[in-house]
Amino acid sequence: MAIAFDAHELSTSWLDGTRKRRLILLTAGTTALSLVLARLILMWDVAVAVGVLVWLAVAAMLARPRYGLYLLLAVVLLFEGGSEDPLMMPGNYLDRSLQETLRLSGAIFFPIEILVVLITIVWLAHGLMRKQLDFQAGSLGRPVLFFALALTFGMMRGLAAGAVFNYSFWESRFLFAMVLCYMLAANTIRTRAHVKTALSIVMICAALFAIEAVWRRFALANTGALGPAQELWYAHEDVVVWGVLILMVIAQQVFGAPCWQRIIGPFALTIAGLAMLVSERRAGIIAVIIAFFALAAVLFFVKRRAFIFLVIPLTVAGMVYLPLFWNNTGTLGQPARAVRSISDPDPRDAASNEWRGLEAINVRATIASDPLLGVGFGRPFLQIVTVPDISFFEFWNYESHHDILWVWMKTGAIGFIAFFTLIGSAIARAVWLIKTRREPEIRVFSIIALSAIFMSITFCYVDLGLTSPRIPIVLGLMMGMLAALDRLRDDSSRSNLMEGQLTSS
Repeated sequence: MAIAFDAHELSTSWLDGTRKRRLILLTAGTTALSLVLARLILMWDVAVAVGVLVWLAVAAMLARPRYGLYLLLAVVLLFEGGSEDPLMMPGNYLDRSLQETLRLSGAIFFPIEILVVLITIVWLAHGLMRKQLDFQAGSLGRPVLFFALALTFGMMRGLAAGAVFNYSFWESRFLFAMVLCYMLAANTIRTRAHVKTALSIVMICAALFAIEAVWRRFALANTGALGPAQELWYAHEDVVVWGVLILMVIAQQVFGAPCWQRIIGPFALTIAGLAMLVSERRAGIIAVIIAFFALAAVLFFVKRRAFIFLVIPLTVAGMVYLPLFWNNTGTLGQPARAVRSISDPDPRDAASNEWRGLEAINVRATIASDPLLGVGFGRPFLQIVTVPDISFFEFWNYESHHDILWVWMKTGAIGFIAFFTLIGSAIARAVWLIKTRREPEIRVFSIIALSAIFMSITFCYVDLGLTSPRIPIVLGLMMGMLAALDRLRDDSSRSNLMEGQLTSS
């Protein structure tokens, strides 16, 4: 729906007023950024380059909010947080609070969150200056609204029961960010050209991240530069990024893509697969397998030829591979290890399973204490059984590794239903678009979104994902673009006119 503030024609006086408002906005933004840059220069010399990049990024967002969305998608795919890898330093700053990185007391916001909020403000400012906010709820608008209300209730529930606001905010922040990312994507993606750009960003950034991951294993991890703790070599959610790339390449070979992407796609898939193997993340490998079978089910009904010549041979190869590598503990044996760990885990996996099993007892007991309303964000869950000490993690008794059950524990049965209503609606929308649309980019992006959803849900069933920024932001962006695919325009000139009125001379 379109919300019109005032009916007007593009008169000279209106354009002059628009230019003046744009000038004021740009001047204010430039002044603020200059002050920030000056502060960074006084603190660190290296921050000068960072400041310049920030200034350029903000300038691009001020011109068109969609550029900010592209930047957001790129950084969450390209960088992980908490790594000792020097190439991942930007991720450490993006995924940590300003209080921790810049020693700014009370600044608990993450730069990645600030970026999301800034894009939202710029988008709203553009609408106000045009005196027309073309707001689109998208095809998933109602499920997203239902989920947002459930999150709000979970936060109010926790605060009313005595939760500390900072803890309540910390727990729920990235789920709210997911909702905000959905809204931004649904309202800034307008044409097929925008979708093609997003696909290019996914291809380039995920491939670069996979290359970096392989280099990290052989150049840093194997030489001892990252320490002996294998769990800290890679972020747990990295596998979702590599899995999206793998399934994207498969989808492009089936439905079509630009020539350069079809050429480099097989190489990117190989690197992403190797990155997944050397990371030794069994949850990620299982998540990719589940997402592949979801894609296989879709191809059976939509592209039977691809199912016969792609899915069946790969399935047969997998059936041959598993018994051959069942007890192999090397790099090539990692997929077999992941499957074997379900029923016969090795000592390392068994210890991890045992810890999660004990935690699950406490989580389920907390759910049973108030299954309808939940305990609310910011309140610790019950400790019925004792788990091994991980008190170095401040939120060890607030955020559980069973992230799916964590949603129920914090928001109650209504929030749990709202969450899966949104997830189920997004899956149904993706399948419908793959089946009914013929444009290659729409089909490929729908498969990417479908894969990201399946892998994220599988991963979050056994690990922390919804309580960190990366997976919620990816899900929000994917679902937002997915909700906009059925109303895209082929002609990008009209969109450029609408978005470029404030930047054209």
